[in-house]
Amino acid sequence: MKSVGIKVLKNNLSRYLREVRAGETVLVTDRDEVIAEIHRPTTPVPGRVTRWASWLNDQERSGRIRRAQRAHVSLKKAIVLPAAGTAVDVKGLLDESRRDRL
Repeated sequence: MKSVGIKVLKNNLSRYLREVRAGETVLVTDRDEVIAEIHRPTTPVPGRVTRWASWLNDQERSGRIRRAQRAHVSLKKAIVLPAAGTAVDVKGLLDESRRDRL
């Protein structure tokens, strides 16, 4: 949980919203008095947040769970396949794709 003044929040809004998206709760202060709390939605927004995501957000905010932080990797970018008609080393491709797990 972070605490930030109004002026600093206004000047760095994008940064703090990225942190909220990652699960952080931001307390907004005015002259050292907390006046607002910014966090991920806890109730479903029609058409936007599923009940499952809402439940996970609520559990994460209360400290019961902590979500894993993983970088998303596109398999098309991670593995370069040989041109059509050439021999494929399947074992080599599998070893390359599993390299980060060893």
